[in-house]
Amino acid sequence: MIWPTKLRLTTLFLCLASSAFSLGSHAKEINFKDIENLSLGHAYYTYQNGDQYQAIAMLMAADANKRLGKDAQLGQLFLAENFTQLGLYNKAIEVYERTGRQPGSRSNRDQAWLEEAKLVLQQGKYNQALALLNNIQSNLTYTQETELKTTRARALVEIGQVKEAIEAMPKISDTSAWALYHSFNIGVRLIEDHRNKNGAVILHQISRLRNTTNNEIQAIKDQANLALGFSLLKINKPQKARTYLENVRLKSHLSNIALLGMGWSYSIEENYEQALVFWLELQDRPYTTAYGYETMLAVPYALSKAGAFNQAIRYYKAAQERIQADTNDMNEAKKKINSDLFPALISAMPEEETLWLSHWQNSPEAPEKHLLPLLLDNPEFQATLREYRSLLQLDTQVASLEPEIARVESLLKTTPTEAEVARLHLQYQTISQQTKKGLEQQLALLRKQAINTFSRYQAQLNDYTEQISFGIALAIEGGTFKAEEGL
Repeated sequence: MIWPTKLRLTTLFLCLASSAFSLGSHAKEINFKDIENLSLGHAYYTYQNGDQYQAIAMLMAADANKRLGKDAQLGQLFLAENFTQLGLYNKAIEVYERTGRQPGSRSNRDQAWLEEAKLVLQQGKYNQALALLNNIQSNLTYTQETELKTTRARALVEIGQVKEAIEAMPKISDTSAWALYHSFNIGVRLIEDHRNKNGAVILHQISRLRNTTNNEIQAIKDQANLALGFSLLKINKPQKARTYLENVRLKSHLSNIALLGMGWSYSIEENYEQALVFWLELQDRPYTTAYGYETMLAVPYALSKAGAFNQAIRYYKAAQERIQADTNDMNEAKKKINSDLFPALISAMPEEETLWLSHWQNSPEAPEKHLLPLLLDNPEFQATLREYRSLLQLDTQVASLEPEIARVESLLKTTPTEAEVARLHLQYQTISQQTKKGLEQQLALLRKQAINTFSRYQAQLNDYTEQISFGIALAIEGGTFKAEEGL
C-alpha cells in the first residue's frame, strides 16, 4: 500500500536536490592586483571590509556613469559575480551579456560568456546555454574548463542528447563544487529518465570522492549516496541499497530520508521488525516535511505487516488526526500569506541573517510556523525569497547614497557640474525604481509559490487519508477484534 508513496518521495527528493544549490563564487579568478580605477578600487575595498551591498551600489553607479575606465570589464565581472552571490541572477545575466559583447580582454569576455551560460543553465534555458558556450574562444583555467564541459553535458542531457552528453562529461573530481553538483544532476537524469547505467557510474564516482573538508562537496556526496540507494530500492536490491544509504552522514540534513530508505530496504525483505527500528527513530523527529508524513504511514504499515494490528490502528488514527489538523492549518496559512502580514515577515532584517527563521518562527502572526519547513523544502520558494531579501538590502543601500548626492550638489556652483550631478541623481533614482519594481514582482511570486506549495501538500495529504482508511480496513480484517466505533 505504501510503496507507491515511497516512489513519489524519491522523485520529490531528486527534484529538490536538482534545484537547491547556490551558484559558487569565482572572485579568486578575477585579478584585482592591477586595479587602476579609483571607483573600482574603492568598491573592492568596501567589499573586502564586509559591506557587500554598499560595494554593489557604488559599482552600479560607477558602471552606469561609465566611470570604470580601462577597468570596466573587471568591474562588470565583479558586479555580476556579486549579483550572482545574492541570487539576483537576471541582473547578473544582463551585466555578463554586456561584458561579453564589449571590446577588450578576450579572457574577460570568455569568462563572462561562461558565467552567463551557467546562470542561463540554472534557469532551464538549455539551448541558450549551449549557444553562449559557442562564443568562448580563449584558453580557460582547469576549473573553468571543467565547468564549461559540465554545463555543455547538463544542457545536452536535458534536451535529450544523451550520447553527446556522456561524451562531453569531464572527469569526476572535486575541483569545482558547482561542476560536481551538476554532474550529480546529470547522473540522476540518466538514471531516472533514460535508464542509462552511466548515471549510476557518475553517482558512484561522486559518492566515493575523498574530500572531507568542503561542506558543499560533502553534501553532494550525501545526495549521490541517497539517490543511488533509492534507485536500487526501486529495482528490489535492498542489500546493495543499504551500502549507499549507510554512507549518508548522520549529521547531514538528508539523514532522515536515509533512515526512511533503510526502513524500506528491510520492508522489501519482509523484515518489518528491523524496518520499524529505523521508522520509529524518525517518529521522534520533526515530521513536517515530506519524509515526516511518509513515516507517519510507514510505521503503522509495518506494524500491520508484523501482525501488531491494534498498534497499527492507533498509529493510523494518530496520523489521520495530524493530517486533518495540518490540512486546516494550511488553509489558515494561505489566508495570512495573502494578507499584509506576509511582506512584513519576510522583510524583517535581523542583525544576523541566520536569525531570520527564528524571527518568523517567534512571530505570533506568522503563517502557522510549524509549517515553515514545507515552504523551505521548496527550492523555488527558497531562491525567490533569497532574491527578494537581497533586493531589499540593495534598495536600502542605494537609498543611503541619495543624501551624499544632495550634499555634493549643494557644494557645487558651476552649471555644467550641477547638470552632471543632476544626471547622477536621476540615475540613482532609476536604480532605486528598478529595485522597488523587482521587490513587487518577487513578493507576488513568493505569495504564489507559497500558496501553491501548500496546495500541493494538501493534495498529497488527501491521498494519504485514503491510504490510511485502506490501511485501517486491512488491519481490522487481519485482527481478531471488533472494529471500534468511528473506524
